[in-house]
Amino acid sequence: MAGGFSASTVKSWFQYCCERKTRYDIMEAAEQSAIPLLSDQREQLWAKLGNAYERRVVDALGAQVLRPFAGKDILTQEQSRGYLSGAKSEYFAWQMNLRPQSAPSLLAGTTLKVRQTKPDLIRVDRSGIRPIFTVIDIKATRNATAFHKTQVAFYVRLLEFALKEQGVDAFVDLYGEVWRIPDKGTAEGANYQVDRFLLAPYLRMVDKFCREQIGQIASVQVLPGRGGDKTFFHIYFKCEQCNYLPHCVRSIAADVSADRRDVSAVAGISHEAKRALLANGIRTVAELAAAQGIGQRDGVGWTLQRRADQLRLRAQALIEARPLRSREEHSLLMPPRVDVAIFLVVDHDPVDDLLTSIGLSICKLETEAPVIEIVERPDRGSEADAMCRIFTLLLGELGTIDALNRAALETGGDTLTAHIFFYEPAEAQNLQRAIGRHLDDPRIRAGLLHMVRIFPPEDVVPEPEFRGAHYLPATAVRNVVEQLYALPVTVSYDLRQVSGALADAGAIAMPYRPEPAFERHFSSLLSIEVIRGLREGRADSPDAEAVRRDVAARLGALAAVVDWLFDADVTERASGASGLLRLNKKPFVFHSSFDPLEVVDLDVLRAMEVLESRAGLLEALIGLAQPSTQRRDAGRCIAGMKMVANKRHGARQRMTFVVPPESQTSDIAPGDMGLILTDDDPDMRLDPSLWQNCTINLWRRQPGRPERFLSLDMSAAAFDSPTFQRMFNRSADRPAWHVDRSFIDINGPRAAAFIGALIGSN
Repeated sequence: MAGGFSASTVKSWFQYCCERKTRYDIMEAAEQSAIPLLSDQREQLWAKLGNAYERRVVDALGAQVLRPFAGKDILTQEQSRGYLSGAKSEYFAWQMNLRPQSAPSLLAGTTLKVRQTKPDLIRVDRSGIRPIFTVIDIKATRNATAFHKTQVAFYVRLLEFALKEQGVDAFVDLYGEVWRIPDKGTAEGANYQVDRFLLAPYLRMVDKFCREQIGQIASVQVLPGRGGDKTFFHIYFKCEQCNYLPHCVRSIAADVSADRRDVSAVAGISHEAKRALLANGIRTVAELAAAQGIGQRDGVGWTLQRRADQLRLRAQALIEARPLRSREEHSLLMPPRVDVAIFLVVDHDPVDDLLTSIGLSICKLETEAPVIEIVERPDRGSEADAMCRIFTLLLGELGTIDALNRAALETGGDTLTAHIFFYEPAEAQNLQRAIGRHLDDPRIRAGLLHMVRIFPPEDVVPEPEFRGAHYLPATAVRNVVEQLYALPVTVSYDLRQVSGALADAGAIAMPYRPEPAFERHFSSLLSIEVIRGLREGRADSPDAEAVRRDVAARLGALAAVVDWLFDADVTERASGASGLLRLNKKPFVFHSSFDPLEVVDLDVLRAMEVLESRAGLLEALIGLAQPSTQRRDAGRCIAGMKMVANKRHGARQRMTFVVPPESQTSDIAPGDMGLILTDDDPDMRLDPSLWQNCTINLWRRQPGRPERFLSLDMSAAAFDSPTFQRMFNRSADRPAWHVDRSFIDINGPRAAAFIGALIGSN
């Protein structure tokens, strides 16, 4: 059990929770070579960015920092002792080595040693009777995460031990600090934002890891040859940053036979699910595909119970190397056809928190040439300019459709439907956040009002075509593919793998085949290496023209996947079925809630309130559009209930249901607001105007009453409404009743109405 670890090992454990990575990190170089381990020894770009940012921040602190001597990367022991004892007068110490001279009690019971461990900064306050030392970590990141804070906590434990070893009578601050990139700043400068946090919970996490887990991990067998490595591992998107990925990824490679291919190759398997599979003797793709009834075995865990059939189908798709239809009959997230398809690709730089590229492609009778904006400079002005150019084209196209449809609705002519397609939900989220960064730009402010006009108007508008699923304005295509198909891919959020699998099956002709510099293991969005290379102008990185080609290729592949789904729906309907894609789109028109030509600050504030409310409603509708099994498995639905009692009590109607076992672990609970009772008819659950006639209150379960019984009530007026009676008459004696969370926004409409009143009084 020889070896050692450092604060980076601690951070890595809490970041990845990977036993294999931690075990490999503990090993000495000679042990790794004996296996041998295939690893990428190049310095990670994140580390380079972090080191450069740290140096700029420390340099800006000037003479108040105790620094290593020229040519050295850590403080000497004499410098460290002088700083801790007070012989040195500097306020900060940079790169102090906290490696203890003797074994700390933290590692009692192991033979592990603490390797060189250097906190970025230590600050001392000597104004009181006893000095107070504070540990600071400098991170080129936007958020101080839990694993950053556990790293600080480990530094604190070693600092406490160093003070004890040297007999220094001092306090260690109860709070730690992470200095990070400011919310509205960039990684290029020396500005920082301080996140100060209480250390106690993170110290407990570190103590438990060092006393209970690190020794066990260090004792796991790692020997050369097949079967000699007993470490637990799971391969997923976070592994992209790991030096050992080249070693681990060989176990899920496509050229490995299914009876040897590790079960991590199956898309959607979590750490917990894999542990449960291994505990049941299922280690390979072939074993999972053949594991009938695995979800019903004792102790397999909630996730595997719910998703066993889906994971088995995905394993079978890998074996057969072709797409397989899932058990879901249809998707309510995408229309069966549109007259105008709008495709968007968005790349985001997490370091500077700016967009890197926006690609727009509009397909009417034929696909127009894509418009692609590359944000080469890391400044907010360039981002705003790029967004304005794209939104001008997008809103101009929607304006043309709006004018045509308004005229057609008056004359009875042909109308057009329009829909926006992203591949990943993250792309839409990054675009939304980018809009929020530029509300001080009058162009973006006006654009925001136009964006609100894409959404349905206020609830006082009676037209049914403005409501519910008819006005889901955009689709994340990945979600539709996952819902309807199992594909022979290791991750479904990688457009390269998904489009490549479809091309290999002869389903599409234009997959995304990235140039080598753009290829990633688990995603098709631009990597941080490409983004930073572009912005820093590095000669060995792809230039703006290469990025433009890559975005165009992704737009083409996205359109190809959408066309494949459209064609699959046509084939399904031709066979007499009801179709795969069931989102019923109406002709597109802008709504007149706002006048973008008369923009005032209160208009923007009201638009933000309305947009937030609409976003919440759309999120709820997207969730309700999922199949009942998926909603149930996510804990958002009590599905498949049978009504066994029904009685009027004054102005309330009380009903009792029998709940099937698979729905008895739902997260829905008494006291939840916005609960609705339906027979799972999408026309009911996806129409917010009907929710008032389906709203119910759950009763708290009486002590000793079996969990299979559920009681609820609703207003007698709602029960007697034509809406509910239609469901009641066709479903009263069938196990067809479902309780779902709808959407309720109490404050948003009130705030918007109040702001509207202020606008009217000005």
